[in-house]
Amino acid sequence: MKYRHCIFAASLLAPLAALFAGDAPAKSGKLNIVFITADDMNYDSSGCYGGPIKDLTPNLDRLAADGMRFQYAYSTVAVCQPVRQIMHTGLYPHRSGSMGFFPLKPEVRTLNQQLHDAGYLISMFGKIPHYQPAENFCADYAETQITRSPAKLAEATAKFIGMARSQGKPFFHHVNCTDPHRPFIGEGGPQDLAHGDVPSRWIKPEDINAVPGFLEDLPDVRREMAQYYTSVRRLDDCVGAVLKAIDDAGARDNTLVFFYGGDHGMSLPFAKSNDYENSSRGALILRWPGVVRPGGVDRDHMVSTIDFTPTLLDAGGVAMIPDMDGRSFLPALKGAAMPGDWSRVFTFYNQSSGGNWLLMRCIRTKDRSYIWNAWSDGRMKYSAENMGGLTWKAMLAAATTNPAIKARTDFYLYRTPEEFYDMSDDRFERRNLIGDTSRQAEIAAFRKELLALMQRTGDPLAQAFAQMDNPEILAAAKQKLINEYEHPKKEKTKKNAAAKASGKSAGLIAFIPPEVVVATEPVTVGIHHNFPAELGEQAITVTMKSGPERLDRKVVKAQTEGTVDVTFDVPASVSGKSVTFTAFVGEDFIRTPQQIQSAPLKVK
Repeated sequence: MKYRHCIFAASLLAPLAALFAGDAPAKSGKLNIVFITADDMNYDSSGCYGGPIKDLTPNLDRLAADGMRFQYAYSTVAVCQPVRQIMHTGLYPHRSGSMGFFPLKPEVRTLNQQLHDAGYLISMFGKIPHYQPAENFCADYAETQITRSPAKLAEATAKFIGMARSQGKPFFHHVNCTDPHRPFIGEGGPQDLAHGDVPSRWIKPEDINAVPGFLEDLPDVRREMAQYYTSVRRLDDCVGAVLKAIDDAGARDNTLVFFYGGDHGMSLPFAKSNDYENSSRGALILRWPGVVRPGGVDRDHMVSTIDFTPTLLDAGGVAMIPDMDGRSFLPALKGAAMPGDWSRVFTFYNQSSGGNWLLMRCIRTKDRSYIWNAWSDGRMKYSAENMGGLTWKAMLAAATTNPAIKARTDFYLYRTPEEFYDMSDDRFERRNLIGDTSRQAEIAAFRKELLALMQRTGDPLAQAFAQMDNPEILAAAKQKLINEYEHPKKEKTKKNAAAKASGKSAGLIAFIPPEVVVATEPVTVGIHHNFPAELGEQAITVTMKSGPERLDRKVVKAQTEGTVDVTFDVPASVSGKSVTFTAFVGEDFIRTPQQIQSAPLKVK
């Protein structure tokens, strides 16, 4: 079934907002919805979830006090674009097409389309490239560069509410805050604001009294955690700015505020881009005056991102999208009993942002987890963006003299095909019990239930899981995924590259390569840029790679003509190998006007 496109020119509509900024809220009779997401935020970072930094998140804590929070909420996939598209479709990734950084399947209907057809005005602030295809997300007003700025978010929120009033429509205000996604505040030095505003509070390494239990307590880990928590503080500043703008507009009483942070866990080892608890678990907070009991905590139900769309549609009284995998948890918001079994969730992982197929499946209860690592064969090494920054490097350095940390890093790189954890006394999933003879009946039951879900929903790995002792079946399934998802994307990229090469944008950036690259030492690559003045400031995303493995990625800003330097730490593991540098204009590779790659450089 085809749906009408719903893209409108925000530049034409936004100026109307100022004309209505002081008016009373529109009496549409429909519920307004504000959906706020954080980016790469661990569920237990905020005060209301027991975070370790006192008074770090006053705005989130106040939101929880005014509303309710879910103790057990989970991301279906622990990486950016897939989980965001899952939030908006209510479908498992293999049903929606969100197997990696790919657009939705043509026939998939979104939350935004459903709300738009029901008369809602829709905003999309931030992370817009992670919602594809764009026409399925119906943005009446879009902003891309303001989600690390509380002041700009407040101003744009006021404009958007004014637009809704002028048209007499209810609104769906979708704010995707970029913090605490890398780069963290302070990552590039004491004055580094990571492309955003000054946070209202800085966290110092000496403020870190403990590191998360899935990491190692090392000085550089504490240093990076301080950067992370400072970024969490700015996220809280942004949330507070949006909530104040709603209150100032007089829209509080008829507005459901729905906050989710993550979209998954922090970008550190054993968190983001995996299937562990700290990969998937999120902070879910809702405020709905007159409906949700203030200060409530739901500890009974395990909900996940596939349940967001049915719940929001149900809350708004909007018709459901047929055949969703998720279910509405609206009764829990109203303090009513929930039909069905809410004692477990299923999580997935398919392709990383760097293009690695790291296939994983998981079934999780409140105190048990079973994980199938389809990629783990004893030879393939895990590689993902969570290994950038200080923490992984510190763990590798410590592993040279500490056997326990060495075992931990080796396990992270290679895993085992199966993992099983009893979190009643191992909350951070450090003791794999898959070989425990006393647990085999329990493990078999989890395998059976996971297989049933995979078969019921058409997971392309179902047969491979059922016959995991036959690697040929798994290899065939993986190749089929590559054929289905990667080949069309590569053809599109080639066409885009050819079009860009023949256009005026082909000379926007060029590399100034380093003369020498030495393992364990910093290396600086220069980028000459020549942006037309009318483009203003542009982001340049720069990546250092060794073969297909992404070693590190940084984003710098530049405008007009000049040169910027980008410095990376060269890991010891690439000594004797080659590295390459890639760069593209913007933070969205799919839409970049230019992408460049250096020649391979031998590492001494």
